Amino acid sequence: MNDRPFKILYLMTDPFGMGGVQSDLKALGPFFVSRGHEVVVACPEGDQVDVLTRGGVTHLPFTVHFRTPGQFAEQASRLRDLIGRVNPTVLAPQSIRASWICQAAARKLPLARVTTIHNIHSNINALWAGVILNRASHLVIFESDHEHRRITRLGLSRRKTRVIPSGIDTRSFYPDREARERMRAGVPGMKPEEVVFGCVARLSEEKAHRDLLAAYAVVRKNYPSTRLVLVGDGPLRAEIENQARSLGISPFVHFAGQQNNVREWLNLFDVFVLASTRESLPRAAREAMACGLPVIATRVGATREAVSDGHNGFLVAPGHVDALARAMIHLLFDPSLRVRMGAFSRQMIEDRFSQALWLSENEAVYRQAGALAGRFRPVDIGPKLLESAILPCS
Repeated sequence: MNDRPFKILYLMTDPFGMGGVQSDLKALGPFFVSRGHEVVVACPEGDQVDVLTRGGVTHLPFTVHFRTPGQFAEQASRLRDLIGRVNPTVLAPQSIRASWICQAAARKLPLARVTTIHNIHSNINALWAGVILNRASHLVIFESDHEHRRITRLGLSRRKTRVIPSGIDTRSFYPDREARERMRAGVPGMKPEEVVFGCVARLSEEKAHRDLLAAYAVVRKNYPSTRLVLVGDGPLRAEIENQARSLGISPFVHFAGQQNNVREWLNLFDVFVLASTRESLPRAAREAMACGLPVIATRVGATREAVSDGHNGFLVAPGHVDALARAMIHLLFDPSLRVRMGAFSRQMIEDRFSQALWLSENEAVYRQAGALAGRFRPVDIGPKLLESAILPCS
C-alpha cells in the first residue's frame, strides 16, 4: 500500500445538516485528518458544519444549482476556480449531479475523480447514471449492493466500481440500560410496562409516517399498553400531528422533534419501525440495530441488506398498513423474540457494518487514487489505470 497522504475535496449538493451523506462525512473527514490527510468539504452551509471543523476538516460554502446550459457552464467555471484554490489530489463528488459538474470542471486536470453513490431515488436519474458515471468518474463507490446492481445493469462498468457499506460506530451506538430508564422517565405519561415502538427519520413524504401512524392505530386499538415515539422533524410535521389527532391516538404518540442524542432515544425504544416507500441502506435502522433493537422495515431499496426477515426483524411491503401492524403485534406479544432479534441485530452490525472496516477501505481507495493523480498526466488517469491498482468488487 502506498503511504502517500491525499488531499480530498468532497462536493455535496445539499446543506451540511442532518442526513445520511452528512453523517458519513462527519465520520470520514475527521478520521482522514487524524491519519495525516487533508480534507475539504464544499457544500452549502448547514447546522452540522461545526462538527466537521472541530474534526480538522475545512468547509467551503459552495452551491451546485443549475437548470440551463448557461447556469451549468457558470457552475463548472466556479468549481474549476475552487479546485484551483484547494489543489486536491482526489475530487470526491457525492451524487450524480455533483459528478456531472465535476466532469465539466476537472476533465483536463491531473486529479482522480472518485464518486460515492449513497442512493438514487429518481428513476430518471438512475437511467442516466451509468452513462454519466462512466464518463465523469474514474471510480465509483456504492454503499449498497442494491444500488450497485441497479446502476451496473443500466450501463455502468462493473470494473470501475466498489461496494463499501458505510459503517456504524459501536462506541457511539450500543445498548444502554441507564439511558433507557432515564429517557422513559422523561417522556410525559409513559409507563414502565409500555412497549415502545419508535422511529428516527425526517418527517417527509418518503418516510411514510402516515402509514406508521395508521398501523399503530390498529395496534393501539387492541393493545393499549403501547406507545409510539417519533424522533425527527420536517415539512410534514403539522400534517402528521393532525393525523394522529384524527385517529384518536395523539395522547399516545410522542413527537420528540430533532434530537442530537439519538443513541439515548433509540435505547428508549423496544422496536424500531421504518415504513419508508424508498430507502437505500438506512443508517437510522442500522444505528437502532447497534443499540440491540429488532427492526421492522419495508422491503424497499437496500433495507434487506440490513434487516434479515425473521432473524433480526421483519420486512413488509411498502404501503401495506395491515402487514405493518401485524409485524408490530407479533413483536409486542413476544418479549423473548425481541431480545433474540435485538442480539442478532447487534451481531450483524459488528460483523457486516463495521465502521473500522468502512473507514480503512475508503482510505485505501482514496490513497491509491491520490497517488495515481500525482504520478500521471490527466489523459493517463483512466478507468483501466485505476482498475489495475484497486481491486474491483466481487
